Amino acid sequence: MKLPEVSVRNPVMTVMVFFAVVMLGFFSLSRLRIDLMPDIEPPQVSVITFWPGASATDVESSVTKYIEDQLTRVANLERLTSKSLDNFSVVNCRFKWGTDLDSATNDVRDALELAKRDLPEDVEAPMIFKFSTAVMPILFMFLTADESYPQLHYIADKLIADELRRVPGVGSIVIYAGLKREIKVEFDPKRLEAYGLSIEEVGRILKAENLDLPLGEVKLGRRAYAVRLPARFKDVEELKKVIVGVSQGRVVRLGDVAEVSDAFKDPMMVAYGDGRPGVVMGIQKQVGANTVEVADRVKEKLKEIEKGLPPDVKLVVVFDSSEYIRWSLQNLKEALYVGLILVAVVTFGFLRRVWASAIVLLTIPFSLIGAFILMYLFGYTMNTITLSALAIASGMVVDDAIVILENITRHLERGARPVPAAIFGTSEVGLAVTAATLTIVAVFVPLMFVTGLTGIFFKQLAFVITVAIMASLFNALTLTPMLSSKFLSAQGGPKGGIWGEVDRWLERRLEDLEGFYKGVLRWALDNRKKVIGLAAVVFSSSLVLLPFLGTELSPEMDSGEVTITLRLPEGARLEETQRVLEEINGIVREAVPEVRHFYAYGGQTEKGLATALGFEEGANVGTVGLRLLKRAERERSAKEVAMALRERIKDIPEIRELSVTAAPGIGQVLMGGRRRISVEVWGRDWEALYQVAQRLKEEMEKVPGAVDVTLSQRPPRPEFWVELDREKASSLGLNVALVAAQLRGYLYGLEPTSFREHGEDYDLRLSLGQNYKGDPEALGEVPIKSLSGRLVRLKNVARIKEAYGPVEIERRDRQRVVKVEADVFGRPLGEVVRDIRASVQRMELPKGIKVHFAGEAEEQQKAFRELRLLFALGAAMVYMVMASLFKSYRHPFVIMFSLPFAVSGAVFALALTGTTLSLYSFLGIVMLLGIVTKNAIVLVDYTNILRERGFGLEEAITQAGRDRLRPVLMTTLTTWFGMLPMALSRGEGSEMWSSLGITMLGGLMGSTLLTLLLVPVVYYMVESRRRS
Repeated sequence: MKLPEVSVRNPVMTVMVFFAVVMLGFFSLSRLRIDLMPDIEPPQVSVITFWPGASATDVESSVTKYIEDQLTRVANLERLTSKSLDNFSVVNCRFKWGTDLDSATNDVRDALELAKRDLPEDVEAPMIFKFSTAVMPILFMFLTADESYPQLHYIADKLIADELRRVPGVGSIVIYAGLKREIKVEFDPKRLEAYGLSIEEVGRILKAENLDLPLGEVKLGRRAYAVRLPARFKDVEELKKVIVGVSQGRVVRLGDVAEVSDAFKDPMMVAYGDGRPGVVMGIQKQVGANTVEVADRVKEKLKEIEKGLPPDVKLVVVFDSSEYIRWSLQNLKEALYVGLILVAVVTFGFLRRVWASAIVLLTIPFSLIGAFILMYLFGYTMNTITLSALAIASGMVVDDAIVILENITRHLERGARPVPAAIFGTSEVGLAVTAATLTIVAVFVPLMFVTGLTGIFFKQLAFVITVAIMASLFNALTLTPMLSSKFLSAQGGPKGGIWGEVDRWLERRLEDLEGFYKGVLRWALDNRKKVIGLAAVVFSSSLVLLPFLGTELSPEMDSGEVTITLRLPEGARLEETQRVLEEINGIVREAVPEVRHFYAYGGQTEKGLATALGFEEGANVGTVGLRLLKRAERERSAKEVAMALRERIKDIPEIRELSVTAAPGIGQVLMGGRRRISVEVWGRDWEALYQVAQRLKEEMEKVPGAVDVTLSQRPPRPEFWVELDREKASSLGLNVALVAAQLRGYLYGLEPTSFREHGEDYDLRLSLGQNYKGDPEALGEVPIKSLSGRLVRLKNVARIKEAYGPVEIERRDRQRVVKVEADVFGRPLGEVVRDIRASVQRMELPKGIKVHFAGEAEEQQKAFRELRLLFALGAAMVYMVMASLFKSYRHPFVIMFSLPFAVSGAVFALALTGTTLSLYSFLGIVMLLGIVTKNAIVLVDYTNILRERGFGLEEAITQAGRDRLRPVLMTTLTTWFGMLPMALSRGEGSEMWSSLGITMLGGLMGSTLLTLLLVPVVYYMVESRRRS
């Protein structure tokens, strides 16, 4: 007993099966989490090694090289890059997509154990950091205040951050700027020299005096008493009185040699919120946590926290990634709903029967709801990829039901009873329907096994569409015939009234169309050469257009974010950066009426950890972030706002490097860099390397569309070098290590202990007085204590001179590298990269210098290579599936002639709309392989059936064309209108799916029009040749 017969004979069982699917589907839907993208984690592990006091050159030669030597042996390593900066080294291991990062991290850890033997003794233990999208903050907010401004950092850290850290899913919280309490001990070197003391000695004494220790216990009678020595400093006055030495029989106290104050740390950062001085906070999620859920919990918690803040403190959330996710998904849902309505209208317009239309449309919810079950079981989220898949499938899942119901109706109109008509009508076209569905599945199944970024993005899309399509096939073979047997009859249309007149008029028009098409088919069969020639001209025209299409990896999304990163000359003080940021704040207020809120910060974090994580920082570096109104509420796009700001800000004379971007942070993380274009210049000759990079930068600045062109290699920064006279130093009992340690204590400062109050610890910092730090000549007066205890002034053993030193040194695959980076505006990425490649080819490169395109251009090349392979594999799979089902080599060959014109239609659609060929539009072309063959399969299969019934070749072709025209048009139009809202969408996130929709609309239209003529002609030619 076949499946249609089982369902028709057992209607109760069939209904119960589908009710069970609906119940489980809604249960799964209620538990699906929402997110912008599938769970994507870049396969990258970073090794961060701190070596306090070392220069960038020393870090490269003594730390980075040895770590790289060992890490090159790690399996699945695709790329090894490094940065050597003052005080620390960062080595990034980029693995192949799909690599098990836990296993890779263990391999990295083993390699570091071998590298540790070659590292300097005073290097801190290397730290392993697993790179993740969680690095990008999901929330940015700022705090501003008036009277409470001095306590703003404390409020942000203790009252807000400590509470938010307890929220499930919250990871790190980064606080930018604000005043931090510190106990300052600033020494006068002349007093130290007079009393025979050194800063290190004082530090050891303060550490020994500031203790709170348990000493044991005393037992008296039945009780035991703990004995403690509570001797921690209680206030600054007590600290001043601490005895730090004895000179000439006189007690020397700390206050005699230093100024002691309860103050704030010297600011390393400044921050602004909506132009007012404040504190900026970035909240990161834990790895694996859901963005929307964590953001919602944080915002709920903030409402509670705000009630306990001082009245003058203002807390504003500037950037909320969950907001954009919700906007994007809402726009996509609206496109899905509109598409469903259009599918319903098209279906009813063709069938004009309430029950018939209802039977077909029931396929949509049953198929999509069935997909929810497997999405939940496999741990997928409701994101733009899975929702796009559902929107695409919404117009396709009715195809099988349409073909089957149309055939059942035809049998009913010829006098068959409902039950036999349902069983026989379904079985008659069951093979064609199954073949058509499996050809679509044949295209999508290989996509689930694709590696790289393409696979990461589209495995879920392929999975959801495959599940929905297979569910629709099951629905068409079971529920559709069962309901048809119960609710359809030969006279099911309207009888009288206005609607009856409309129905009859529509039926006459459709019959006229069928008759017209039959006549056109006869003409085509009589003029086969003309039809083939026309098809060849259309296909050739599309091939001519193909090179003129712009290309890019992914369309840039208008997320309403604009980020400005600027760099002043190396060595510029934080005060200069602060002044420039204030000027930019004024420009933003004046030139961007679309801004909702904006923040700014400049400077660097303690220890420079942000640089280690790939962010720009430094006393001469500033960042400004804008959050714009919703796309529908503003006239300019985020890119246009960015361009307007670029034009205003680039005229500020102090700025040496400027980058203004309007892209969400997730894209930057996935591309492994901050900029859309990254050209790497490799080589061992440092001078030649830098010269080539500088020439390439000049060439790229001439390329239209390339903006904000910068070099990753910063100009040398001004430094003071202390050149030690080794002979003099040795004769006075000094060596390099002794001088360096004491000088570092004077200038960088020492933190031998901490000051505790109300359970909170505050740094106690010892350093040279501010008036000595700003004068190189006064620095020469600093006393250095020798091994014999003698004090020697620095100027007696060393010369202080002005020089220049490197800021950072980058390497890739163990070679030095300089990156020339740029953003793109006004032109597709592919065109800009093509022009830059042409410029590189014109350049004469010195021996040993290589140029490599990295970043988004490299990922685009890999992704397009994967998709070209997938296209060829998909075409082969489609042919093999059809050959297996038709048990013929010829007929699948005939059907394959519909494929080239799907590509032609897609190319024409992209060219006419000015849409670029991106990952999404390329994927649309691959998907068309399976979709467009459905119409040809229906035509060829029914032609074969008619020939088996005794029809002649030409009559079978024309009659099959006439009889199958309606289902062909219905399936095409339902799919076309189902995707039309996606193609026309202009809201948040629409850049991703609109290009996919445009591609598929063009491919469907072009393929259908030519398939209705070309496939019958080719079928006739093949069968005529076989007969002869």
